[in-house]
Amino acid sequence: MADDARTLGPALTAAREERGLSVEDVAAATRIRPAIIQAIERDDFAPCGGAVYARGHLRAIAQVVGADSKPLVEEFDRRFDQPVPSLTTSQLPSFDPPRDAGRSGRQSPSWASVAIGVLAVAALVLGLSWLLGRDVGPGVPVGAAPAPSSVAATSPPTRPSPTASSPAPRPAPAGVTVRLRASGGSSWVAVTNSGGAQVFQGILSDGQAREFRDARQLSVRFGNSPAVRVTVNGRDVGPPRCETQVCTLAFGPAAAG
Repeated sequence: MADDARTLGPALTAAREERGLSVEDVAAATRIRPAIIQAIERDDFAPCGGAVYARGHLRAIAQVVGADSKPLVEEFDRRFDQPVPSLTTSQLPSFDPPRDAGRSGRQSPSWASVAIGVLAVAALVLGLSWLLGRDVGPGVPVGAAPAPSSVAATSPPTRPSPTASSPAPRPAPAGVTVRLRASGGSSWVAVTNSGGAQVFQGILSDGQAREFRDARQLSVRFGNSPAVRVTVNGRDVGPPRCETQVCTLAFGPAAAG
């Protein structure tokens, strides 16, 4: 990149046009609003909402248009970044007991007083136990277990449930499992489950892999489809069969067949 600070946005514009992508194509692949992408191409980073978001937008856009994001981010930091203030901490004061604590007027109880108190409690417990044992009633020795109930003796034996020997039900279908791995490059991907909720959005670097599961269907949008290998329910299906670099495919339980 040239040293001229004004080339930051135009560099992204030139890379996008060289790949034949429109602003709407980049917005669909990165989930960044077209107005923000147009502002970044004009070197206007105010709509990004902060330096952290601006860096993320630069990396995502550069990934889709095939530009090197490192010099772009370095140029942005040189022009706009503010130093992060360092946090200061104070050490808690240590607690030391006063040295004259043993010289106070209070005296610790003697061992003899403690022993007398323990013996008194033991005698009280034994007396209560003896009184409670006398109230059990005649003919029943203290501590004897009660006789088993006649109802329990005459109750019929428990029969096993007729369903105990029935075969276990077959497990429900496992649904669909999609594994994405970047091979020979990087790609931005977005994964949406069968309920319409987005479960992942980000960039898969070369060699990085992610796995997703759903009971019915997974929809995947690729920003650089030739750089991604897809495995559906354990079967490697290779790169997505897309006619364009940016595309969206749906995978269900029958996709691996």
